Amino acid sequence: MKRILLPLLLLAACAREPAIPEMAQPLPVRLEKAGRAAFQPTLVLLGTVRPSGEAEVTVPAAGRLRYPPRFKDGLSSGTRVGAGEVLARLYNPESELSLSEATLRLQSAKSELERYQKAFDLGLVSAAQLAQYKVEADLAAERLVAARQQRSSLDLRSPVSGWLLVERRLPPEGDVPAGTVLARLAAGGPARVEGRAAAGDRPHLRPGLAVRFVVPGAPGAAGRGTIREVSPLVEAGGTIPLVADVTEGAAMPAPGEGVEIHVELDTRTAALTVPEEALLVSEGGDAVWVAEARAARRRPVETGARGGGRVEILRGLSPGDKVVVGGASLLSEGDSVTEIKESETGNKEKGR
Repeated sequence: MKRILLPLLLLAACAREPAIPEMAQPLPVRLEKAGRAAFQPTLVLLGTVRPSGEAEVTVPAAGRLRYPPRFKDGLSSGTRVGAGEVLARLYNPESELSLSEATLRLQSAKSELERYQKAFDLGLVSAAQLAQYKVEADLAAERLVAARQQRSSLDLRSPVSGWLLVERRLPPEGDVPAGTVLARLAAGGPARVEGRAAAGDRPHLRPGLAVRFVVPGAPGAAGRGTIREVSPLVEAGGTIPLVADVTEGAAMPAPGEGVEIHVELDTRTAALTVPEEALLVSEGGDAVWVAEARAARRRPVETGARGGGRVEILRGLSPGDKVVVGGASLLSEGDSVTEIKESETGNKEKGR
């Protein structure tokens, strides 16, 4: 009987022992204490490069276009050309016929003049008769010069050095009427950039603000400049036009192409900002994670300007709040967190 009771007592003792719950490990995060400091906000706008001056090349008469080897497929925007360079040749049947007729008339007039010169030398005709044929030969030579000038005027040349701006490409061997615009030439001094900003950004914009011009996908700035004018009028689409002068632009795109305008707004002396990677963007609004008593708490915020990889926080944060700036994507409300120091992060990277 004693042998049976002993195992039963041991089983009962095991059943009464309480289970020890497993403690969740704190998630490692990087924190930044919110504080006010000087902040340089940047407003990014879309713009188009424009030349300071333009010239136009117009087809003077109806005819058929033919291009030199450099433009065998037609003219295209952004191509640099020199002053006097032939952009296209216009073949006009009337000018070709006039040139052929003038050539034949001059040959005939010269032949007659030679015949009467011989007759005059033999005393068969008078000096007055010879002079008449000299006048006819001179007139034929002048007509040939005029016909050649008319023919050479059908070589369509660039009036200035600059960039081609082609709104409608005219194909080779295509017939064009008189007055057709072959291309416009971007020339003159430094270029300008025309852009548009939202009406709500109007109070932050003014002439004289520095700007950087950035080509999307290209490293660094393509150029620099300043805002020349900001329109006081709001367009139908709720935007306001502005113009920025290019003061440095060795890498600027050709006129007619797009570029980003990064406007450096006035510095704010005491702005509360967080790194852009700390911001949580959702349909319900912007938010950040804040560490409170080693627990993650989602804090809705209202954002302002951006610049230098940081976002201005207008409402929702206070100086001294510990904002999660690294590891925020892995958090849920109430998660236990532990701060990773910068030295710890560096040691981990060295050990990889």
